[in-house]
Amino acid sequence: MNYTVQARITPEIFQEFAWFDLLRQQRRWRAPLLFAGIMAVFACICFLAASRVRGAALLGGVLLGVGIVLPLGWLLSFYLSLRAEAKKRKLTQAPAAYTLRLTDQGLGVSNETEQANFPWSQLHRVCRLRRCICLYAAPHKAFLLPSGNDDKADRLWQDICRQVPGEKVRDYSR
Repeated sequence: MNYTVQARITPEIFQEFAWFDLLRQQRRWRAPLLFAGIMAVFACICFLAASRVRGAALLGGVLLGVGIVLPLGWLLSFYLSLRAEAKKRKLTQAPAAYTLRLTDQGLGVSNETEQANFPWSQLHRVCRLRRCICLYAAPHKAFLLPSGNDDKADRLWQDICRQVPGEKVRDYSR
């Protein structure tokens, strides 16, 4: 196996990866969902007590509203920050962020100033998304390899799967 690819990160690839990393890899969806669930339980308690306690229904409505609006606000804030970051980095021009070399020995990453090599066994995880392949060198450090849904991308994915231990490989492209 011998591939050399300049990673050109588009806004679509950046956003797909960011949502994937936040919600699936880091599992950061749990806290907003837990908050919404707790607020919904408190709201139900208030609604059940509405016949006995004056203003309990209003309080229940407020708690339910806060439990829904704050998590949605968090998601909207994240979405807007992604758009701003893509604009700040000028990703619409798809600049070459780094060069990836995939060989039988491992993954090589280089840019104008640095170079790093990672043996395949040392990679933390490899995930395939619709628009890219995420090569995680560490739990919170990934290199993005843009890919499509053509035969060349499928061959590249199969070659990577042959090199990386099976428990570290995930395909979310479908």
